[in-house]
Amino acid sequence: MATSSSIPADLEVGARGTKKAWWRAVVARLPGLAAFAGLILAWQLVVVIGDIEPLLLPGPAAVAGEAAEVWEVGLLQGAFLDTISALGVGLALGIAAGIVLGLVIGALPRADVAATPYLWGLFSTPDIALVPIVILWFGFGTTTKVGMVFLAVTIPLALICKDGVRTVDESMRRAAAAFCASRRDMFLKVIVPATLPSIATGIRNGMSRGFVGVLVVEMTVGTTGLGREVMYAMRQYNTARMFVFIWVLVFLAVVLITVTKRLESYASRWREEVDL
Repeated sequence: MATSSSIPADLEVGARGTKKAWWRAVVARLPGLAAFAGLILAWQLVVVIGDIEPLLLPGPAAVAGEAAEVWEVGLLQGAFLDTISALGVGLALGIAAGIVLGLVIGALPRADVAATPYLWGLFSTPDIALVPIVILWFGFGTTTKVGMVFLAVTIPLALICKDGVRTVDESMRRAAAAFCASRRDMFLKVIVPATLPSIATGIRNGMSRGFVGVLVVEMTVGTTGLGREVMYAMRQYNTARMFVFIWVLVFLAVVLITVTKRLESYASRWREEVDL
């Protein structure tokens, strides 16, 4: 009897805990929701009070109506999938290549001296200047966007990973050497784990540059995707539709920033636990 009566109590406690967690999540998001509502209200007030032409600044209602239209015809979904697929493939390849390249350059002083000046040169080069080279290598289409994202992600990530390897605590290296760690163990069990915060920071910077890179290709070359739709709507003087795709880009950027910030905070917490 005691066992059977404890089961509903446990379920009730679990349900209450879930409800509290859900309520805390809602409360944590209230400031962001309030700020968004304030932005929409200010936008509407500017349009109404300023009597601004819709061609220059459409109202929120006009943008919402255009969003429903492009959603109904499938234009929004198609453009979003084209952009996110190219961005995802380019990010995956660029992150893998950037981490490996950065770790190798950081661990080998001669490779650091030979490769770092060229990496910094490419890092300082605007993405728009690299578009002709990417087109020459990959032609037109999705491959061009993937190649641009790959370059935009790999270079900053490699540089940050390289700096992370060079700043690994020397006491950790000496402690591993005192326990007769091989070069392989030193690299895999000391250098790589200690570089995780730098890798997370590099991924955050690489994602932002990769996002810009895919939009540069879509806006200049005219391939499919959200950037292409923004430029096409501008040429058609359809400002409301242009705002729809710009808002989608803002939403996508916020999602990427949120994901990378959580990754960076997790890596930093892991580093603090290891240091303790």
